[in-house]
Amino acid sequence: MMKMRKAAALLAAFALTCAATACGKDMNAPESSVGEVTEAAEESAEDSAESLADETEAAPEESAENAEESSVSDPLPRDVGAVDANAVTFEDGDLHTLHQMGEGGDECDVELSVVDLDGDKKVKVHALRDDPSADYGVVKLVFNLPEMLGVENVGKIGHISVDFTCIANEMWQNDDGTESLVVGNFMGALAGNLASEQVKDADGNVKQNAWATHMEFKYEDWEHSEGSWRCETDIPAAKIEANGYASTEGTTLVIMRWGQKNDVDFYIDNVTFYDKDGNSMPVLSGEAADAPAETDAAESAETAE
Repeated sequence: MMKMRKAAALLAAFALTCAATACGKDMNAPESSVGEVTEAAEESAEDSAESLADETEAAPEESAENAEESSVSDPLPRDVGAVDANAVTFEDGDLHTLHQMGEGGDECDVELSVVDLDGDKKVKVHALRDDPSADYGVVKLVFNLPEMLGVENVGKIGHISVDFTCIANEMWQNDDGTESLVVGNFMGALAGNLASEQVKDADGNVKQNAWATHMEFKYEDWEHSEGSWRCETDIPAAKIEANGYASTEGTTLVIMRWGQKNDVDFYIDNVTFYDKDGNSMPVLSGEAADAPAETDAAESAETAE
């Protein structure tokens, strides 16, 4: 009997111990399921960390690609500086005597027109070519200075400023076979007829040249389809007094663009003349009002004359 009571007491104690142990667990879940939940949580955390790391590594590459695409597609601002009150802005629709030189040789034909470019009027210069596989020839454009400034004021010119904008219409073919819609090279010169004839002193030294290249410019953009620049030069250039303008008829400002491989229109704006003291010179109003949207170069020359 004592043995039976002792056995019963031992069984009761064992039952209490088992109950106390079970209080910290989900009694409905076996031990194996608890282990599986723990392992699943650890695996989920590891997967999340790896996914976050992959996204973090991919983000800079995607950002770089987006930035590169943006730099190619988004044009640069056309504002290249303050515009003087006496600048020829072409807002009146007049070409202000601008016309094609038309002397043949390496010169290409052009179409000139005053166009509205996002609210700002400019002279559009569109070069022409007969052979689509050939390079474009040299663009040669002429301003008649006596008509613009008055013949008595031409000799006072001490500085000239011109704004250019280039917009590509055709892909540039790279040497490696790839192509991109970029401006590429924009090279040329500002020049002009300085006097009706060359003048020499008694010793044969040139006092006045009849022609001079004021400056050659070289701009380029290999990332954008559009670019803008301000081109400026002192007159006379390089302090050669013989290359200054004389107050005579026939004096001109000539704008040239060298040969171009791809089709790129360029636009002229804010042509400004300054005297030798640095003051801007007023320009006489043009005779031709409201130039048509597309004006042939030959017609423009006749209108200006």
